[in-house]
Amino acid sequence: MRYTDSDPRSAEILRLVIPSISKHGGSYIPTAYAVWYEHLAGTNNRLTVDLACRLQKSDSLDRGSVEELYAEHILSRDVRSTHLLQKSLEALARRLAQAAADSSGSTEEYARTLEASQAELQSLTGAEELQAVLQKLIDSTRGARESVGSLRAELAASQTELRTVRDRLGHLEIEAIKDPLTGLLNRRGFDRAVEQLRANGSTLTFATLLMLDLDHFKRINDSYGHLFGDQVLCATAKVLNSVIKGRDIAARFGGEEFLILLPETAESGAVALAEQFRQAFARASVRRNGSDKVIDQLTVSIGVASPKPGESLEQTIDRADAALYRAKHDGRNCVRIATAA
Repeated sequence: MRYTDSDPRSAEILRLVIPSISKHGGSYIPTAYAVWYEHLAGTNNRLTVDLACRLQKSDSLDRGSVEELYAEHILSRDVRSTHLLQKSLEALARRLAQAAADSSGSTEEYARTLEASQAELQSLTGAEELQAVLQKLIDSTRGARESVGSLRAELAASQTELRTVRDRLGHLEIEAIKDPLTGLLNRRGFDRAVEQLRANGSTLTFATLLMLDLDHFKRINDSYGHLFGDQVLCATAKVLNSVIKGRDIAARFGGEEFLILLPETAESGAVALAEQFRQAFARASVRRNGSDKVIDQLTVSIGVASPKPGESLEQTIDRADAALYRAKHDGRNCVRIATAA
């Protein structure tokens, strides 16, 4: 999104951002600045409504809540804009190719087509690079009175640049479904991966869910700092990736919680995998950056749930979460199976 506030207006809003973060207990991270800026600027009504609802329930916002607000109301909006821009660029490339084929050696006619395409591009946010490419093509076409072959050569160069821009947009889309810290899928990426499984014919009837939570993670952050807490989260993702295989889907669900979907896996097999992960993590050690100190007393609690007939994925996730809560209640560092709803 482009912010159009004047410098004085931006400065006025930013003066209010830090006190707002401090008042509500948030982290001083870039996503928090973006969330509070858009709220205080009054430019994102959905964000403001969601923020008000959350603050009604609790006057404080943890880091996970801030990241959820950012993903739902800021990042998702930019992803939608990216999709629209990508489709417009692909349509433009097809029209340019047709223009070259139909020009029959008329460079002036081709230049007029490019000018019309540039006028259309001017309405697309973020298309400055494409406008520069097209202007260069127009200028060279007007100066050249050559054959259709030279026109097609220039068109090929422009299409290469179009593909480069499209690839960049693809990278932005990937970033929108990945957790930037651990490299695992985020909740949006998890939902999209599940949709893809269903599109490929999987009903998830025989799937099993694992919900994992790091034990005493708040104590780790309080004792060693948030930077070390981030190291522990990354170590968790690394161990998790070493255990899952094939079509298994792992995601950071929020904060220190992780969700794993095991397609075509019976509950007994999922419990065995959960135990394998719990034991692998218990053997892992994390060295603090810039220090010789190694932390090797880290554990996880795990809840396991299989879908029941007629049950939605959200309901299965809720039962896995309830099983996780029982594992915490039973002393942590253990695996518990969900009961029927």
